Amino acid sequence: MRHLTSAAAAALAVTLASPPTRIQDPAGDPLTNAGIARAAARVDSVFVSRKAQQALIRGGDFGSYLIARLGVNPIPTDLTLRVAVKPQGIVLAGRLADVPERARDAMGTMFALLPLSTPIAGEIAVDRVAPDAVRFRLATARVNGIPVPETVLNAIMSGVAHQYAAPTPSGRDLMVRIPPEGNLQLLTGWVRLSRSATGQGDRP
Repeated sequence: MRHLTSAAAAALAVTLASPPTRIQDPAGDPLTNAGIARAAARVDSVFVSRKAQQALIRGGDFGSYLIARLGVNPIPTDLTLRVAVKPQGIVLAGRLADVPERARDAMGTMFALLPLSTPIAGEIAVDRVAPDAVRFRLATARVNGIPVPETVLNAIMSGVAHQYAAPTPSGRDLMVRIPPEGNLQLLTGWVRLSRSATGQGDRP
């Protein structure tokens, strides 16, 4: 299912918009273009030039780096979602107004029917899927606190991926190469990169 019908989108939008959720400022760090450069330098220092054994990257900087890897570089000034890193995963959250208008248009009719103040959040799972690869996957998305159905999420994200020429057609997955001896660990507010002395990376 690539696109929702107008009737289905309207029905789902009503469901997602009601009952109203108390709006709070999202936790986490902002996405910034400066953060892309800071994170890339730390990744390089551990995994490429190997000048450092380990490095800590602030959650917002690491999220900015991932967004850039998805092809959104520079980061638009109207992309004001925030990034929160926890040991269980990465959360990208804010309000619908924090998503650029171009991306909202790519999301389809459903989002056009929602107030711009509607809270939205995406939960990103991080998995070591191969000795030399880490996968970042949009596992779930919530609108006004309500999980978006898988079929709907797939349709929305494939549309966004097409609009932004993302590296994967699903728009939900990003594969990042990592040395076999490299480690990536999620901490509260930070991402730690390191290289194992044994030559075998730990699973994040």
